Amino acid sequence: MVRNVLLWILAPAAALAGDFNGAWDGAVVTNAARVPFRMEVSESPARVCFFEDTDRVCSTSARIENGKLTAKWDYLNSQLTLASADGALSGDYVNLRTNRELKIEARPHQAAAAPAEKPAQFGGEWEVHSAARPGPGNQLILRQSGAELKGTILRIDGDDGTLVGQADGNRFAISHFSGDRPMLLKGTLQPDGTLELESGAQKMVALRPAEARARNLAPPLDPMTYAHARNPDERFHFSFKDVDGKTYTEDNFAGKPYVVSITGSWCPNCRDEAPFLVELYRSYHGKGLEMAAFCFEAAGDPAYAPLRAFVRKFAIPYPALIAGEPTAGVLKTAVPQIENLTAYPTTIYVGKDGKVRSVHTGFPSGGSGEELARVKEEIRGTIEKMIAEKPAR
Repeated sequence: MVRNVLLWILAPAAALAGDFNGAWDGAVVTNAARVPFRMEVSESPARVCFFEDTDRVCSTSARIENGKLTAKWDYLNSQLTLASADGALSGDYVNLRTNRELKIEARPHQAAAAPAEKPAQFGGEWEVHSAARPGPGNQLILRQSGAELKGTILRIDGDDGTLVGQADGNRFAISHFSGDRPMLLKGTLQPDGTLELESGAQKMVALRPAEARARNLAPPLDPMTYAHARNPDERFHFSFKDVDGKTYTEDNFAGKPYVVSITGSWCPNCRDEAPFLVELYRSYHGKGLEMAAFCFEAAGDPAYAPLRAFVRKFAIPYPALIAGEPTAGVLKTAVPQIENLTAYPTTIYVGKDGKVRSVHTGFPSGGSGEELARVKEEIRGTIEKMIAEKPAR
């Protein structure tokens, strides 16, 4: 890796050996916009890496044949095909579950140009509101260092990954694509201190929280209270099989505190959450904590290959149970005891007496910065209280 970095410094990317090797400035090309993203390609061994901020999201297999590079991500259930011509790359990225196809273009990486004007101050917390869909706002969290800007829009069901880009004067553009969630967000700071936002055809306005309250705009929903048990005095019930056909019910966890994750291998914020759940399991399992994943997967693959890849990718040590297909009707039928169960992921916290203690809707990505740290600490506190409970009678 050090050798490759030195090569990039000593020679222009277009002069590097091979047609694919190097660092690339990519773009997802849609009718509405070009969504910029970073990409690294290696020919030997063949590999393609996207980036979630600074973290690599690398293909699990790749090959170069007849002048074309084909890479697959088994845990994303996706495939990228690229051709090289005139020092540029172009091709298609396909979600194999939905058959959604994205056009990809890339040119050799160039350092970002310096801003033409001194960047305004965008950092901190904002609330996003849409005139077309009035209701509670969403959080916009921005982190700024000079002209560099990172952030995300955090909704009740999750967020858009880490959007990365630059500020220039009173404008900014930040974007994200790491195998899913392509998004370009543009913002313009107005004289009254509000932000005009644009994402494709969607127009929004962002205000500081104090200003939103002064205008009597509804605050963001609380992910710790949005969903809840219909009857807190009723034991939580379930019966699902894992991918190998073994049946699990609430009786497998009788007398122990446990966490249920409503998830799916196709769900981006579920992939954001999975490493944290594994961390919690390894930290607290020795103190009695159990976990189970209720996985909602497409029925077209009886072998559940994407789910198995998801479990491998994150080394999930607790049971991954097949709960049904990922539709709203199936979700409500499969887990009928939870009110407002509408989002993937959702985590359900069950005490030693088998009753639901709390429900957490969604999960923030690293793009939320301190909000992610706050959510993790809140969840740890919930688990420690459950572990400290007296044994159920």
